[in-house]
Amino acid sequence: MSHEKIATLFDDWAHKGRGERMQVGHGDVVEQVIDDITVKPGQQVLDLGCGVGWATRMLAQKAPGAQAIGVDVAPAMIAKAEELSSLTIRARYEVGTFEQLDFPDEKFDHVFSMEAMYYSVDLPQALREVHRVMKTGGEANIVIDCYAERESTHGWGHTLGLDLHVLTEAEWKAAFEHAGFTNVELSRVKDRRGAGVEDDFQASEHFPSWEEHVAYHEAGSLRIRATKPF
Repeated sequence: MSHEKIATLFDDWAHKGRGERMQVGHGDVVEQVIDDITVKPGQQVLDLGCGVGWATRMLAQKAPGAQAIGVDVAPAMIAKAEELSSLTIRARYEVGTFEQLDFPDEKFDHVFSMEAMYYSVDLPQALREVHRVMKTGGEANIVIDCYAERESTHGWGHTLGLDLHVLTEAEWKAAFEHAGFTNVELSRVKDRRGAGVEDDFQASEHFPSWEEHVAYHEAGSLRIRATKPF
């Protein structure tokens, strides 16, 4: 897997409007997590894998004077994020990779990511970079939908043509601890809208059956909350 291959996929998604649709699909889970993050006035927040920037803008509005920066490997996603942004919100966007973040040490009070970290080309290096750019005492909140205990997601890499990191919860915890994080807490976040109605369900490459769709919903998204120690 390469950054170029990932960027090509997500550029294509951006051109097809899938960036905006991600807010519809992930919006409730992200809202729950962001509501639970304490951002203080003037703090700096990093959104990794920001797509079209909708979560970045939510984070920037958490406190007066707070600034959020979204990073994504796909130029088309960043271009769309800039189109959708507003001068009234302290949010900006940059093209970049998780493994080489173009920020100084100890810049961010918070790092957030929704449904992106398992795309990392080099996951250990990506986590080391997250740790590096976080301030001492800072907090990371990483949310992913594709993990080993959620069996309905195991085929996603094959469908996308990418080598995804499908780790167990214990492996994710160990990866964060190995990168230097402490107080690593894992929890599940369920979409409060429910799985929907079977009559409205349409089979897809990700969910070929209603039963798999329901199992996906019941498992919930995996939230990893971790601290950079003093």
